[in-house]
Amino acid sequence: MGGHASHPLGSIEHARGTFAACAMKRWKPRTARIRPVAGKLEGEGNFRQEGNGVVLKKSIVFVAPLIVAVGVLAGLWFTGRSANPGAVGFRLDDAWIHLVYGRGLLENGYLAYDDGIPSTGCTSPLWAVCLAILHAPFGRSDSADAVVRAVILAGAALHLGVVATATALARRLTGSGLAAAGAGGLVAAATPWAAAALSGMEVALTGLLLLLAAHGVVRRAWTRAGIWLALAGLARPEAGAVTLVLTGIVVASAGRRAAGRVVLPSIVAAVALAGHHLWASGSPLPATFAAKNATSLTALPGRLATVLTEIFPGIPPFGAGLGWLALAGLLPGGSWIRRGAAFPDPAGAGSSLPFVVGLAFLLANLLVLDPIDPPAFYHLRYVLPAVPPLLVGVAVGAHRLGRRLPARAVAAPLGILLLLSAIGAATTIHPVSRHFHNDVRNINEVQRRLGEWLRANLPPGTRIAASDAGAVRYFSDLPTIDVIGLNTPEMLAGDEEFVRRHPVAAIAWMPAWFWPLDPDRLEVVFRASTENYTVTSNPRMATQLVARATGDDPDVRRGSPVRVRFAGFRSFQLDFAPFRTPASPPDAGP
Repeated sequence: MGGHASHPLGSIEHARGTFAACAMKRWKPRTARIRPVAGKLEGEGNFRQEGNGVVLKKSIVFVAPLIVAVGVLAGLWFTGRSANPGAVGFRLDDAWIHLVYGRGLLENGYLAYDDGIPSTGCTSPLWAVCLAILHAPFGRSDSADAVVRAVILAGAALHLGVVATATALARRLTGSGLAAAGAGGLVAAATPWAAAALSGMEVALTGLLLLLAAHGVVRRAWTRAGIWLALAGLARPEAGAVTLVLTGIVVASAGRRAAGRVVLPSIVAAVALAGHHLWASGSPLPATFAAKNATSLTALPGRLATVLTEIFPGIPPFGAGLGWLALAGLLPGGSWIRRGAAFPDPAGAGSSLPFVVGLAFLLANLLVLDPIDPPAFYHLRYVLPAVPPLLVGVAVGAHRLGRRLPARAVAAPLGILLLLSAIGAATTIHPVSRHFHNDVRNINEVQRRLGEWLRANLPPGTRIAASDAGAVRYFSDLPTIDVIGLNTPEMLAGDEEFVRRHPVAAIAWMPAWFWPLDPDRLEVVFRASTENYTVTSNPRMATQLVARATGDDPDVRRGSPVRVRFAGFRSFQLDFAPFRTPASPPDAGP
């Protein structure tokens, strides 16, 4: 018709005619990647045939990993819920510290641990901003359950965002819907990572921002990538190392001008944050750096070995160590691979970018922090933001490895990887869920209970001290001295003037960490403990005490402060005000 030969729909000639017409109109349809195979064109249902491999429709590429992610999140929430029959909560006391800062930001207009006193103890100011936003509508009731549920749902939403971004990044790097869905599926099925999204910590936020930054660099959207990197640095300081690495890559590939657009937002954010710290404490560094810093270049190889042998094996698909083999696909060239492969090796160095991002974050973290308790989520959460970019790198590597193999084995590496991930998720989802909920119960029965008791037994405005300074501060709503110094740096510096000017009525402390050198000057008025303790590997940390100055102490009778010295994890001194607190049975437990 119209001077053109007519060909049956689905024939090779019809396909060629369609593509020729598209080329003449300078228009490329979404299905332009369909190719003729074995004398016919396959394009039915949710799968299409391209060359010698299977290609997924775009809708399935993005929807399938999200469905897996929702299923894994649901499994993590419900399968082990019996481990915590009580109130919802968080598995780390640090999550409650973040919530203290979120509430303080909302009420004071700046980051504050105690109302009216700016503080530099928040390692993730961006997460504190997010929690302040959630605290505005959900934190007004007497019960904390509403804001806790809002934070958990926000974390789940961030996890879904990570899965979608991982899918998009892998598709951008490979052009393959199967590789993209595989990358999203790997992130969705990584059960410890998914559980971290429900923890109330900044893990999912940081992982999302790292992937968005990598995606921006791959798309050559330099300014956008720079903004994501700046935000990632405000979520976790280790992201600064990722900024440096990506800036170097952009300098080499696109020049200094593009690199300047990548690094400038991070410079602005770093200067603003340092200015805040100088204003709040007189130091450009956060108080947490001085308290937790364990920087050691010589210890880095051993720390990396600990992570690779004791932490990552619990994350599908790294359980058997086979997941790492897919990284061979990221190596350049392919002369060592069998000749006659179905596809030429795509030589784009950008394929390694997600892996480089994850590795940079991981090494930066291990350079500063020592994972001394690998089974504990406390240390796992520090390295988890590196997991999504590493998994995307593994998926891309498996895809590239398959393209170097004979035609019938094109999808084998990625298929094996997904199978390992599915098996790993199926076998770990219940124990990971029970561990998660048991941690929450432990924190509720100790730190949260201490805070609630202090609020019920001390007048508003009474100053206290605490070794775990999150839930105690949040639930007591009392001015609190953090004796470890994360939120009260004067204690870390041993500031005598500060101690004398800030006497406390009571201290909530962990006897596994500290003990009084003057025990006769204190009396225990409350004890909180929990069973089957899994927050750390030290069962002695399952008990904490509340103590006050002994009533018959001569200084108390004279109305003078009682000085008590503590030793242990860190040495410090406190003045106890001559103030009688109501006493409960000291053996009160769960």
